[in-house]
Amino acid sequence: MNLRSFSLAVVILCFGALICHAQFHVLAGDEDEDGCSGKKPARICTGSSGEEHCYAPPSEMLYTFGLEPEALPIGELNGQPLILFFATFSGCGSGTLTDYSLLVIRNGEFVKLSPKIQLTNQSEYKIWQLPGISPQPILVTADFLWDFKTETHFSQHRYRIHTYLYDPKSGQYQEKLHFDTTKKYPGLDDAQEIHVLESEKSTITTKLQLP
Repeated sequence: MNLRSFSLAVVILCFGALICHAQFHVLAGDEDEDGCSGKKPARICTGSSGEEHCYAPPSEMLYTFGLEPEALPIGELNGQPLILFFATFSGCGSGTLTDYSLLVIRNGEFVKLSPKIQLTNQSEYKIWQLPGISPQPILVTADFLWDFKTETHFSQHRYRIHTYLYDPKSGQYQEKLHFDTTKKYPGLDDAQEIHVLESEKSTITTKLQLP
């Protein structure tokens, strides 16, 4: 069963912009008349209703992450669901930016376990279960590197890989590895979706196992 199938099995869709789960619900942010991001970010809140105990992606000067929010249970940590929550910023141009957070509920509040992770629409992420490397799920991302002198926005690019592993000493997810691919992969000019990580998986796992 893939991650999206798993999430659909445990998440109940409710009316409007609300996604409900026994322990949390998701509220979309606002948008302007053109469908671009507004000023209100998306939120994930504890319980099946209410807006008192919520987490929202940090808003920056230019970016408010309010569109297309999703919350995917990807595992368990100390008996609580480990949740990947993400929402997107769009200025109605050709590019978007999505903020990703790994969250758990502690003492009735959401706690963020991951560093800042933001990816463009020309990116890919995977959740891998690699027990030989980590007992907890591993978040792996790939985002394009743009050589402005020789490449157009959606042409073929090299990609920067990041991996995030749970560190039991700190109780946080930390970046364990990053590197740039030597190979170029098709961008959105030639593909509907970005596919990098499966091709790079053997390289990633080898690097993760190095002392």
